Amino acid sequence: MYTARLASRLQATGRWKVEVVTGRLRPGEAQNSVETTSEDGITVHGIVQNYPYRGLPEAIDDAALDRVFDGIVCSFAPDLIAVQSLVGLSLGFFEVGRAAGIPTVLHLHDGWWSCPSGGQRLHPEGSLCLPVRPERCATCFSSYQHREGPLERGARALAGRLPSALPPNTLHRAFENLPGRSKGLLRRINERAARLRAWQSQGSSETVGERLEPEIERRQKRINEIVKGVSLVISPTEFLADSLRDDGLVFPELTVESTGVPAAPSRKRQASGDRVRILFVGTWVTHKGPQVLARALAAMPEALFENGAVEALAIGPAPFPAFQQEVIELAQGRLQLRAALPPHEVPSALADGDLLVVPSLWAENAPLIVLESLAAGTPVVASQLGGLPELLRKNGGGLLFEAGNHQALAAVLTELVESPNHLHDLTDNVRTPRALSDFAAAIEQHYEEICAKQDVRATGT
Repeated sequence: MYTARLASRLQATGRWKVEVVTGRLRPGEAQNSVETTSEDGITVHGIVQNYPYRGLPEAIDDAALDRVFDGIVCSFAPDLIAVQSLVGLSLGFFEVGRAAGIPTVLHLHDGWWSCPSGGQRLHPEGSLCLPVRPERCATCFSSYQHREGPLERGARALAGRLPSALPPNTLHRAFENLPGRSKGLLRRINERAARLRAWQSQGSSETVGERLEPEIERRQKRINEIVKGVSLVISPTEFLADSLRDDGLVFPELTVESTGVPAAPSRKRQASGDRVRILFVGTWVTHKGPQVLARALAAMPEALFENGAVEALAIGPAPFPAFQQEVIELAQGRLQLRAALPPHEVPSALADGDLLVVPSLWAENAPLIVLESLAAGTPVVASQLGGLPELLRKNGGGLLFEAGNHQALAAVLTELVESPNHLHDLTDNVRTPRALSDFAAAIEQHYEEICAKQDVRATGT
């Protein structure tokens, strides 16, 4: 969403032409093929990347992907490359730009630059890794690679053996044509098998010991070498920049630009005696913490739910149905479900709520959902972790609780439900976050200054 909004704003000025390169998980389709589409007027080149859990060094450097990116760059001839994320892609993209004399800006979004296991900076058992301990990275990365289930592994193996007469996406189409129940069953079996495999890998790796493996050391050196060559690093929070420095990254020129979000519909003022509507909006994955909210709801006084003083609603995609079911059971019937919403409907859903809960267990940077909730005038209760305290300190309208402590969260929610005046005061303290237009203008100014310094062709791409 960050990239899509920024790209659209830049292109709407008429001074820039923007194209986006991203990875696409397309089981059954040809690896490294390119799907070029148009999304809201922005050309998007989707490179098919069906190996999200690659080993090192392929997980950071992939010569085949570099060649594909080089072809896109040669065709588009950009004046500037803005890197948002390289998860599943290749550090060689920087060198492609450098060889063509194109300046590069790096936008920071998570801890991938210091954490090879998806950038979450979490140990396999769920504890935080802040700052990153490189001697543990090899063990974590081994567990991370084993998140792939038998369905993905089997599909990959079979796709490489299909007769040439069959389209490369044959397996993907066959799976999509299965009845809904069959697909759901296969997904649940695949998920449980992947989790079992990861657990077995975690247990077997405990005897390895802690030491800095050569692959991890090379990754660190490689990333620092690449980062040194960028023209500017942009971080949405001081937290992310400082924590990555603590992890050993050395940045050239760096600036913090708070993310901007679109204006939202005004939230209806809660009347005295109205039901308090608690929202969780996010993906159903463990590091987002829906299980913490579920336990907190179960720990709240039963009378609050019996007399209709409170209701809780979870909105978002559930890539792991078995995990979602476990969370629902933890909530003991106190958490309602709603499917994922298209982005344009999220602001209205936030405005209809009285409180957004962000119970993250990993060090979030600057979640858009927090800013969008504040833009809608809806206060936030969040984990005291990562960039969340910084966002709420800047924008007001928030309370913090100890990450993972469901009893502490239950106490905060109970107090807000039982004391409407406190919730009203919290709502009144919400300050509108930075506007998307102001944010895009600031980023554009950085881009223009870099292009001027580099003396590149001012075609605005």
